[in-house]
Amino acid sequence: MSTYWLSWGALLLAGACEVLWAVGLKLSNGFSNLGWTIATGIAIACSMGLMAFAFRTIPLGTGYAVWTGIGAAGTAIVGMALFDEPRDWLRVASIAMIVAGVAGLKIGLLR
Repeated sequence: MSTYWLSWGALLLAGACEVLWAVGLKLSNGFSNLGWTIATGIAIACSMGLMAFAFRTIPLGTGYAVWTGIGAAGTAIVGMALFDEPRDWLRVASIAMIVAGVAGLKIGLLR
């Protein structure tokens, strides 16, 4: 497998770790729950490490936008699924626009 695809895999995992640390932040209850606080710190370290690896190959602007897009969309979806946050059409459409923007950035690199 080429470094290019490993970098994209690392970036996707970094985005997933961003979702995990955001959820962990909520579950840590303001860092008062030690277990979730430690899990959040581990997820942050994994996210940053994977992103640093990905940035060796992936352009900074594209990589950062993809990472934050995965984090934003993923965290909103998890919030709806686990924390009973609103599921109205505007939120769902907004998540779809984030995903479309991230896909556009990736497709733009293929040209």
